[in-house]
Amino acid sequence: MKVVASLDLGTSKTVALLAEIDSYGDMHIIGVGEVPSKGIEKGQITRLDLAVASILKAMKEAQEMAGVKLTSVNLGISSPVLKSQNERDTINISPQPVEIDESQIERLLERATTRAKEEGYEIVSAIPRKFILDDQEGVLNPVGLLGSKLTAEVHLIKVGTSLLKNVEKAVLSSGLTIADRYPSILASAEAVLSQEEKEEGVLLLDMGAGLTDFILFAEGSPVLTGTVPMGGNSITKDIAHFMKINIEQAERIKIEHGFALADMVNESEKIKVKPRGEDREIMVGRKEVSEVIQIRLEEIADKVLEQINNQGINLSAINAGIVLTGGSSKLAGIKEFFERYTDLPVRIGSPTGVIGLRERVQDPAYATAVGLLKLKPQLVHGYSFNQNPESLGREGKVKLGSLLEKIKSFFKEVL
Repeated sequence: MKVVASLDLGTSKTVALLAEIDSYGDMHIIGVGEVPSKGIEKGQITRLDLAVASILKAMKEAQEMAGVKLTSVNLGISSPVLKSQNERDTINISPQPVEIDESQIERLLERATTRAKEEGYEIVSAIPRKFILDDQEGVLNPVGLLGSKLTAEVHLIKVGTSLLKNVEKAVLSSGLTIADRYPSILASAEAVLSQEEKEEGVLLLDMGAGLTDFILFAEGSPVLTGTVPMGGNSITKDIAHFMKINIEQAERIKIEHGFALADMVNESEKIKVKPRGEDREIMVGRKEVSEVIQIRLEEIADKVLEQINNQGINLSAINAGIVLTGGSSKLAGIKEFFERYTDLPVRIGSPTGVIGLRERVQDPAYATAVGLLKLKPQLVHGYSFNQNPESLGREGKVKLGSLLEKIKSFFKEVL
């Protein structure tokens, strides 16, 4: 059996998973490591030694549970400086129709990527959305078909270069190698969305402690990827400020008593809290706490919708609605909040398609970590942005692999 590992560096927790892939392609989770994150905030490394310690501890737990030592990981990239763009390009191949081969796709992806380059950012994913062969729309894989002109639409995701290099440094400093690296939201989509939802149009919100990442699919492919630098911790801090209590007490109240829609909470319900500097406990209305939560959720939703509207995308075309995942999606009433706020159907997404330790990983908080085990490299100009184990080692240097084999592998996954 092939063994793979994933590493999700979240604001609240660092998660490492180990899985075996059997001869049928089924994935068996055999090891889970989860520790509180230290030195990691909103996808950024704030203190290298603490981040390395968190990574080492999570990997050790997963390896001991699995009884397997594996030092190569699929790494999730989440960042407050993440953005996407779509590029479309056309190449004229021949006056008369000829057979399309990998080299033409290579040229198109290289041109799209070159145009998307931006100082201070690094492209971490380039996904061909669709191809147009002469006047034939909706071509998924043009290789082997006949045509004289080829057009490609490509979705590109990029993050801040310094942030990316520091995350990679923390992982490499832990004695690990990076097998592949992916935007965390792509991994979450792989774990919780169905192909039918992607075809129908769906908005996925991955609500973590520090960030809310999102990705919008239409006709089976991503159209917009982005992030909002707020998450569950923002809500916790709001409650702490409102009630004049410490963060630990605010987090407990959010989990045990919080609700995302204030008008669904009875005004008579009270919560007992102990304000800072006070010797006695006081009673606070649960409805007031819900109002604080709702206000922050409205701000997060507004910022996501603003980015969607700026791209001229009509939410009414998202026929599959919204899927919520991530640890903060477990907040009581959050499904009802987004249904009312967007007038779209909403569901909570947990990872699917895994065997073993289901009771542990079939939880929205594990969406990214599970998805990282399932994703395959995507290709751009001659090498995978998500490097294979041989291509990204301790020094982080890139070695070019076999273009032909990578493209064949990529299209096999697409189809």
